Amino acid sequence: MIKRIQSLLSLSIVVPLATFLVLFAACSTGGMDFTVSDQALNGNETVTASSSSPSQSTDQEEKESQPQVIIPENTTQQDETDAQIVPEAKENKENAELDCEVVAAPDVSYWPNRSPRGESQNLMMLDARLGAHFDFDRFVIEFEPNPVGGIEGPPDSYSIQWISQPPIKFGNGQVIQVEGTQYLEIQLHAYAYSRTEAVYEYAGPTKVRAIGTLNVIEAVFGGEVEGKMVWAIGANNRTGFRVLEISDPPRLVIDVCTSVPT
Repeated sequence: MIKRIQSLLSLSIVVPLATFLVLFAACSTGGMDFTVSDQALNGNETVTASSSSPSQSTDQEEKESQPQVIIPENTTQQDETDAQIVPEAKENKENAELDCEVVAAPDVSYWPNRSPRGESQNLMMLDARLGAHFDFDRFVIEFEPNPVGGIEGPPDSYSIQWISQPPIKFGNGQVIQVEGTQYLEIQLHAYAYSRTEAVYEYAGPTKVRAIGTLNVIEAVFGGEVEGKMVWAIGANNRTGFRVLEISDPPRLVIDVCTSVPT
């Protein structure tokens, strides 16, 4: 009887112990690899697993394989910079001051674009002349009044500046033969030939000189192509100059100082 009791006690201990060992073996981490992400090592609050599921890897590969579309930050500013800036109210050039103390900077008005008033502002050239004054030499280009109503004054799209070499003719690219060591290049929107069916060709002088000029030697016409013409003034020195726009009759006046800036 005592042996039977001992046998039952032994069995009641062994069975629970065996069950515990089986469960412990099932929950054991032995043989399994664990990795710790950089985020966890750096002490960040959120920890993510180092491995990802197959679906996540596939999505990432698809995103990387797709071409990247780069959207410019702002193209409006560049477009506005490239566009021609047309002043709302142009400076009155009929009574511009002449400064002979400095070499004049380029005087540019709308060039190389046409006047905001359009092609009707490209007047026909009638005459050119040169004259001597007390402290400047004056070159004048006169134009025919435009038959289109509402247009006053001479062409107001031009570029006038000192250059080191004689200007180039429009049309053939040859150098304008003008006497001097310094050159004032005059480019403007204007016509020397007919712009309509009417027969017209500039019949005025193409080379002008004057007695008594102290700085300007001569002015030479360099031709016209598609409503753009060029004149070259040959001078002894680079000085100050001014540009006057006179409306009645239409004239573009360039006064070149005779005194050299000190």
